[in-house]
Order: sequence, then structure tokens, then C-alpha cells
Amino acid sequence: MAEMSKMSWYVSYIASGSMFDERPHRATKTFRSEDEAREFARTRSAAGDQTLIAGTINPVSPKRVISSASIPAWLDKPTG
Repeated sequence: MAEMSKMSWYVSYIASGSMFDERPHRATKTFRSEDEAREFARTRSAAGDQTLIAGTINPVSPKRVISSASIPAWLDKPTG
């Protein structure tokens, strides 16, 4: 279980891709804490990314998923 607790949050976003790609590709970055995930998402959001999704990684309980529509409110929460 110690191994799983190392990375407990993820942020999914549109990765920059080739202009020849037919559709954008999603990438996911993992984090040890919600605060780290939120800081990364803040940076992506400030750069104009409106397609962010965040959440907990199984088996973290309770399961949390932050949809794109809910990201702005989640980013407004203070870290720490």
C-alpha cells in the first residue's frame, strides 16, 4: 500500500501535439498530493488550458473527480 500512496492525484490535460494530428491528445500527470495537483492545474489554467480534469487515483478513497466545469472552483481553494 505504501507504493500506491506515493501518487494519489492526477491532472489530465490536452498535450501539445503535431499540427498534422487529426485530434488533440490527452496527457496525464500524477502527483503525491492534492496541493501539488492543484498547483500544476493552476499553471495550465493560467496558460489558457480549459480542458483540465483532476482526481484521485485508485485505491484512494473517497474517490474524487474534478470535471472541467468544476476546475475553476477547485483552483480557488487555498493550498495547504
